[in-house]
Parts: sequence; C-alpha cells; structure tokens
Amino acid sequence: MIETIIQLMRRDVTRGVAGTILLKVGSGALAFALFSLAARTMSPDGFGIFATWLSVAQIAAVVGLVGQESLLVRYLNEYHVGDRPDLIKGVLQSSFRIASAAMLIAIAAVAFVASMRGDGWLLILAVSAYTAVSAGLMLGSQIARSLVSILMGEGNREFFWRVIVVLFLLAMLFGHRQLDPAELIALMTVAMSVGLGAQIVAIAQALPDFRDTPARSETSRWRSSALHFWVASILEAANQYFDVILVYWMLDPATAGIYFAASRLANIFAMLSAALYSFGARRLPSLYFSRNHEEFERTLQLMAEVTALCVAGGLFVIWIGSPYLLNLFGPHFAAQHWVLIVLAIGTAFQAAGGPSAAILQLTGHERIYVPVVAANVALRLIGFLVLIPWLGVLGAAISATVSLALATIALNVLCRRRTGVDPSVLALLRFSASKRRTYAVRSADTSD
Repeated sequence: MIETIIQLMRRDVTRGVAGTILLKVGSGALAFALFSLAARTMSPDGFGIFATWLSVAQIAAVVGLVGQESLLVRYLNEYHVGDRPDLIKGVLQSSFRIASAAMLIAIAAVAFVASMRGDGWLLILAVSAYTAVSAGLMLGSQIARSLVSILMGEGNREFFWRVIVVLFLLAMLFGHRQLDPAELIALMTVAMSVGLGAQIVAIAQALPDFRDTPARSETSRWRSSALHFWVASILEAANQYFDVILVYWMLDPATAGIYFAASRLANIFAMLSAALYSFGARRLPSLYFSRNHEEFERTLQLMAEVTALCVAGGLFVIWIGSPYLLNLFGPHFAAQHWVLIVLAIGTAFQAAGGPSAAILQLTGHERIYVPVVAANVALRLIGFLVLIPWLGVLGAAISATVSLALATIALNVLCRRRTGVDPSVLALLRFSASKRRTYAVRSADTSD
C-alpha cells in the first residue's frame, strides 16, 4: 500500500491535486483559527451576529456577481484553447461592466436591510465594504486561476489575508480585549483588500497586450450561460450560508454561532470539493475543449484516488476529535459535537461524489445543474421547518446532510449520462475490476 501511495504521488496530476488540496487545507486551518479566536474574543450573541452578517454578505456578493465569475472560467478556457484574444478581451470587458453595476445594487440592498433592522452605521459600512471586496476576490480569483496560477487565485482569496486577521485576533485574545462584529468585519475587509490588490497586479501582467485587438462579443451565448451560472451560484451560496441565517431566525444568535462553527469544521470535506473544483476548473476545460479524452479521464481517475484517501482520513479525525475541535471555540460549543459529526457525513458524501458539478458546468451542461441545486435548497428548507422545532440545531444538521447526499447522487447520475464519465470515488472500483479482468485475460493467454 505504501508503494502504491508513493507511485501515486509521483504523478504530475496527483501532485497538482495534492498541492491544491494542501492550499485549501491550509486555508481551512486558518479559517478555523480565525473563527475559533473570534468566538473567544466575542460574546456568544456577538459571535452569532457576526456569523449571520458574514453569511448575508457572502450571499450578497454572489448575487451581485450575476454569474460572471463562473462565466469567465467557462469562456476564458475555451477562447484560450481556440486562440481568440478578441473574444477574451470582449468577455472580460463585458463581465467587468455587468458585475460592477450589479454589485452596487446588491450592496445598496444589504445596507437598506441593515438600516431597517436598526443596526449601527459602523456595522452597515463594514458589511457593505466586505461584500464589495469579497465579490472582487471571487471574480479576481477565477481570472487569476485561469491566467496566472492556482496559488495566485486561491491563495489570495482564502489564505494570505487570513494570516493577518489571525495574528490580530491572537493579540486581542492575549490582551483580554473583546471585539464587536463591526470591528472584526472591518479588519477582514482591509486584509482582503491587500489580496485583491495582488491579484489585480498579477492579472494585468499576465494578460496579453489588447491595445491593438478589437473586442468581439458573443452576447447571446454569454447571457444564456451567465443566467444559469448566476442561479446556480445563488443556490450554492444559499446551501453554504443560508443555513446560519435560518438558525438565527428560528432559534437565537448563540445557537446560530454554534451551527456556524460546526458547519465551518465540517467544511474540511467541502474544502476538498473546492480544491477539486479549483484544480478541475484550471485543467479539465482545456482538456475537454481540445478533445484530449484520454488525459481527461486519467485526470479524473487520479482526482478520485486522492479524494478517497482524504475522505477516509477526514472522517476518522472528525469522529474521534469532534468534541475537542468544538471546544476550541468555547466550552458551550463542545456539547453539540453530534451536530458536527452529522454535518461532516454530508460534506464527506459530497466530496466522495467528486467534481460532478464542475464538470457539468464547465462542459456546457449548466442548465441541468440548476434544477438539482434548486431541489437541494428546497428540500433543505423544508427539513429545517420540520426538524428544527422538533430536534433543534441537530435537526438542521440532519436536514442539511440528507439534502446534500441526495443532490450528490443526482449530480453524479446526470454527469455519467451527459458526459460519459464518473468523477466519484466509485470509479476506482470499476477501474480495479477492469485491471483484474485485464490481468486474468493476459494470464490466460500466457498459459495457452
């Protein structure tokens, strides 16, 4: 088994996947440190309010981008393979214009809701600024990942700025100073702005000289794809962040903080899915559009091998260490360790399903992806309304896990039918069976 793992890690694709996963794991560890330190430097209600407004801002950022971040991944790869700098220039200009106008509307809506609730102006300004910078990082990371590197895209989006915030929170903790939500959100915004600036500089250097290139448009294609990407992005954001808002609304701020902490820890597997998406979004579209089917399937197989190892190890860590991990947020968090275990089962199931969602979206099948995600959100909402009054926050975790598992199964079935490939870890079983049959045939031929 050790020899198999060594051979696996020598492969170029495996190293790429492993490097992306390590970046995501490092980002996740920093996020864990950030949120656990935030919980210890805030009151229980303050942390719940912080978690809720953070979720609102993330959803608003996705709404304001109107699907342009996913559209750029789709078309930058296609136009790069086709050597169409005129269309690359056109899609970049179009996306910037649309996203800028829509973001202003989204930020105004967030500020209006916050003012109607009677929140302070400092919190309103902090949440509005965070929404704008977060959207900029989302858009910039997609462009940087396609044109520069995964490190420049994902590193500045999720890793480097968190180091600054964690160091600040450590100073606050040792200084025995308590923060309020507005102060922490403002600090996060400033730190993220540094990463956004680095992305802008790197993208400007990587882009070809467009001054003598006329911009061309495929407006009808872009609009159709952007609409489906937008709806899918909103539904995905709702899957990830709307849970906390509902728990806040149906229970109380302190419980919303507990659910937020458990869901962030369970995201160890969502990070794996995101890492696979990041790697796949950079590598798979170019292989698909250049019709390199052999390398496409080889990449998926190696991604499945890495996924299987990570899921098995992650589930073991969560099962054994859930009370201790939650206790890092505070003693009252540890009592809800079953919430973390249930949520982790759901995200592990999703990770084991592989990048089926990414494959469907990046290969032109984004239309069939939207109904599945919509059904997932609807089923989760119904589960919340039924189970939370009965089981409390554990009911929310059960609803999230069941809906996520059903959506993962549906997406994998659709991926196999529409693209002919199975991105899940189950593909490894068929691959092993195929190798055994091949070995048996060769052995029979030799004996004859």
